[in-house]
Amino acid sequence: MIKLAVLLKRRKDLSFEEFDRYWDGTHGDLVVGIPEFTRHVHRYSQAHLIDPTYNGEGMAWKRADFDGIAEVWFESIEAMTTAFNEPRFIEIVGPDDEKFIDRDATAILVTREFEKIPLHGSPTIKLSVAIKRRAGMSFDDYDRYWNVQHAEIVTGVPEFTRHVRRYVQSHLVTEYTGAGDTSKLTSQWGQAAFDGIAELWFDSIADMVTAFNEPKFLETIAPDDEKFVDPAGTQLFTLREVQKFPL
Repeated sequence: MIKLAVLLKRRKDLSFEEFDRYWDGTHGDLVVGIPEFTRHVHRYSQAHLIDPTYNGEGMAWKRADFDGIAEVWFESIEAMTTAFNEPRFIEIVGPDDEKFIDRDATAILVTREFEKIPLHGSPTIKLSVAIKRRAGMSFDDYDRYWNVQHAEIVTGVPEFTRHVRRYVQSHLVTEYTGAGDTSKLTSQWGQAAFDGIAELWFDSIADMVTAFNEPKFLETIAPDDEKFVDPAGTQLFTLREVQKFPL
């Protein structure tokens, strides 16, 4: 399964509230109303910023320079590129993008999910950490370390994981290069300057901040971050998920 993450930046003349309302309502309805597109889609959700004024207080990373994340799951890269090249999708959704998105600042990550802690409970907060790898570290070394050693350290600290309702690593799918794809995935949107997304679910922002300030987290997990993460280039989103398809 492939997950496309579209990091959205709103049009410069729109307030956050205007952007968020249009994306959630009019635009979301347009996308799910095109069967030629949705027949390729396994799932489509919008991850909306909970508080656009939150700058990452109490956390190690700054707030992301984006206004939300559209997430679309496909069975394969081929299904994804076919969907975005559907003529009716291009005809209808393309012009609508211009009404609320700054397309030059919007960027994508094509990823594959690795679940590290299964969902339990009914969380309302999703923390997405867009990771930039440490300078001088190869992508393969970074990706392997994050997936194996770091995940084992994180899941082995119960003082931290007791706050976590789900933990997923979304790793870049390096097979997707954009070659031969003329859709907006390559012609309008750029590749995001990140190397993956860590996603953790919590019951509240307060629980999230508490988790990342647990003494055992600061003693065990935080020092391990330094082995593969560039803290200055890593950004966070605090999000509320809205599933659009299937309903």
